[in-house]
Amino acid sequence: MTVTADKPEAAARGWDPLAAGSANLFWAKIGGNGGYFIAVLIVARGLGPAGRGTVAFITVAALVVAHVSGLGVGEATTVLSARHPARRPALLANALGFFLGSGMTAATLAFLGLALTGIQPAGVGTPELVILWLGIVFCAAGEAGYSFLVGVERLRQLAFITGCASWVYAGLVFVLWAGPGLTVGRAALAWTATEALRAIVLIALSSRGTILGLPDWKLLADEIGFGLRLWVGSLARFLNFRTDQILMGFIATEAALGFYAVAVNVSEVLLYLPSSAATALLPLIARTEPARRGEETLRAFRSVIFVTAAGVAVAALLGPVLLPVVFGDAFDESIIPFLWLLPGTFGFAASALFSNALVGSSSPGLSSLGPMVSLLVGFALDLTLIPPFGATGAAAAASVAFLVGGTAALLTYRRISPFPWRAILVPHRGDLDVLAALAGPFRRLRPRREPA
Repeated sequence: MTVTADKPEAAARGWDPLAAGSANLFWAKIGGNGGYFIAVLIVARGLGPAGRGTVAFITVAALVVAHVSGLGVGEATTVLSARHPARRPALLANALGFFLGSGMTAATLAFLGLALTGIQPAGVGTPELVILWLGIVFCAAGEAGYSFLVGVERLRQLAFITGCASWVYAGLVFVLWAGPGLTVGRAALAWTATEALRAIVLIALSSRGTILGLPDWKLLADEIGFGLRLWVGSLARFLNFRTDQILMGFIATEAALGFYAVAVNVSEVLLYLPSSAATALLPLIARTEPARRGEETLRAFRSVIFVTAAGVAVAALLGPVLLPVVFGDAFDESIIPFLWLLPGTFGFAASALFSNALVGSSSPGLSSLGPMVSLLVGFALDLTLIPPFGATGAAAAASVAFLVGGTAALLTYRRISPFPWRAILVPHRGDLDVLAALAGPFRRLRPRREPA
């Protein structure tokens, strides 16, 4: 297998690929979140809670529809690219063709469905629906490049794109705010333009390392077959982040959605390490011999839970103070939903890591159980709690859903790869590799001592 750009750095510093990949993606998301945070702040202050809620509906709907149209082919591309280097040219061609076709089809159906039924929020008209159509297509195209880069473990390049894209969005929003003025349509268009640029760069980078081949229809059928077995879980995992905001667009006020969207945007920082580790874990497990897969998975889980617990404690202390200071007094009502979201971080970590470990272990069907449990529990609780409690009800529902789903994913993985319960939390050698890799950028900032 070809050595990727990530591995030499990991080897030079004594880190394994999981630690290096997790750290690269984590810091990229932190850096990227800085840009996205600036963009959200400008939109929230410029448009208020109602306008922020409408923009959130457009962007979330685009992400959801694009992911639904993928049918699990993205995850199949990742796994097969990791296992079969010789088939990468055809896998890349298949991914590009499939995602462009499925994205345009899904975008057209979503446009017609919302336009003909008129069930979209009040602030979404025909221009916003056109922006939504474009957003779906570009998100789907970007998924092709993203999935392939993960499969070939070019995580440093992926991290760089992740870190930069949101700053482009922030720059566009700032120019609009400082110039012609910020509106819902313009803010949504800035986000869509950023997704278009991201997709172009991801596809270009995928093509640089691999000569684009011809589509292989038999291989694509195999990918769809593999993908459909995990698509339900992959879709459920994705919807767990987005369904509550879409539901609030229909059954709550735009202001309530705005409060909740801000709470989610801030709390999502705590999910970056678990999601980064899960992304790095998938190709690693796919190419690891079965006897060592359980060891790698549990090591990743212990490392992530340790760092996540520390992050949750800091967020609980600082979040209530900083939220109104940064976003303004108009968003005071985001504080309680933010605190309710924190416990769900642990459930998300378990669900993301163990579900991806199941996919990499050739159990795509079982990988769907944890995310599906989260989605069903969350949906039921959303319908029950959002009408009377608004944003706070949505946050409580999200936390309970993640905790229940994470438990289900853990129990499912333990069923196919038995381990003693103490192995979950008892420290082992190598557990701090991820922490050491996370500290890598700060070590490089320390001044070197001159020899005496």
